[in-house]
Amino acid sequence: MEVQKLLEVRKVIEEKIAKLQEELKFYTSLLEVIDKAIGEKSFSTAAQAARQETERPEAVEEVKGRSGEVYATVEVYRDKLRIKFKEPVKVDGLFKRFYLDKFLQKYREEDAREVRQGALRQEEALRYELEEQEGEATAMTIYNYRTEERKREILRVLRWTLEKVYGG
Repeated sequence: MEVQKLLEVRKVIEEKIAKLQEELKFYTSLLEVIDKAIGEKSFSTAAQAARQETERPEAVEEVKGRSGEVYATVEVYRDKLRIKFKEPVKVDGLFKRFYLDKFLQKYREEDAREVRQGALRQEEALRYELEEQEGEATAMTIYNYRTEERKREILRVLRWTLEKVYGG
C-alpha cells in the first residue's frame, strides 16, 4: 500500500513539473515578444539602455541665442545628442511644425531611404524621443546623428528654432 501511495505522489509531482515547464515556456516566449517590441520601439534592449545610462558624454555644448542667453544644454555622445531645454518648449507650434516635422523628418526620410537600399541598418537610422510634461518638452534625445556635419546642422537649426520660440 505504501508503494502505491508513493507512485501516486510521484505521478502528481510529474504532472506538476510538466505543468510548470509549460508555464515556463509560456513566460519565456512572452519575454521574447516583449524584447522584440522594445527593440522595435527603441532599437535597444533593456541591457543596452541600462549601459547607456552609465555612459559619460564626450562633450557638453550650449545652444545660445544671439545675445548670449543659454537656451539648452547638449550632452554629446558618440551616437546621440541629449538636449535639456533651459525653459520648457511648447510642443504644439513652431517647434513641432518646423523642427520636428520638417527639419528632423528630412533626416529621418534620408535614413529610411538608406535602410531600404541596404546601405544602413534600421537601428542606425536617426530617431528622437521627447520628454514632455503637459504639452511642453523639457528635454529630447536625438539618436544616430551619425556625422559631425549633421550634428552641427541639428544644433544650428535648433538654435534658430529656439530663438523664434523664446521670442529672441
